[in-house]
Amino acid sequence: MRFLHTADWQIGMKATVLGDGGARVREERLAAGRRVVETAKSHDVDFLLVAGDLFEDNAVDRVLVQKVADILNSFGRPVFVIPGNHDPLVPGSVWDHPAWRSASNVHVLFEEVPVEVADGVLYPCPVREKHSGRNPTSWIPLERNRRIRIGMAHGTVEGVRQDEPDYPIPRDAPQRAGLEFLALGHWHSYGTYPGSDGATYMAYSGTHETTNFGERDSGNVLIVEILSPGA
Repeated sequence: MRFLHTADWQIGMKATVLGDGGARVREERLAAGRRVVETAKSHDVDFLLVAGDLFEDNAVDRVLVQKVADILNSFGRPVFVIPGNHDPLVPGSVWDHPAWRSASNVHVLFEEVPVEVADGVLYPCPVREKHSGRNPTSWIPLERNRRIRIGMAHGTVEGVRQDEPDYPIPRDAPQRAGLEFLALGHWHSYGTYPGSDGATYMAYSGTHETTNFGERDSGNVLIVEILSPGA
């Protein structure tokens, strides 16, 4: 199994502090999105994961929603998306736009139910409110089988500095759920979380385009390859 993991595109961010430069910032985020798809194609991945906050908020221009759906759909293979805390699944959200119904390769995952993917199973953790003290991965059943199991969640790994818990995710969440990998969104810098054996089972891809000053390691996507169940 080989897939691309990205998150936190924040399409539609205002960048008002930059004045007239804000328009350039917004365009560059779309351009970076197109490069994400080209990267997925060049690495011949089986599918693409977007771990939340595809949009800055649910009030973005609906023309942008169509543009993003078209960009993702151009991959030509399955794309799986979960709502994040910036674009949560609420009435009137960006996810109500008809663009998602016409983008045949793009699957916005609204429910906490397993999804079949190439050579394995995906456990999505969609977000339905701006803030929460609930561990979004707690629903994932612990099962041992002969399939590769991956999760996709949006939240804060315990130990990350913050004022109060916001979608807290335990550092051993992949082990608790029996996952080979947990793809994370919410924090904008690349970061990995190895297990007790030193292998990486959980990571933030970070945002695909730098959002703000002080981001340690943004501007990345991750290519994840898992050779077999348990690897």
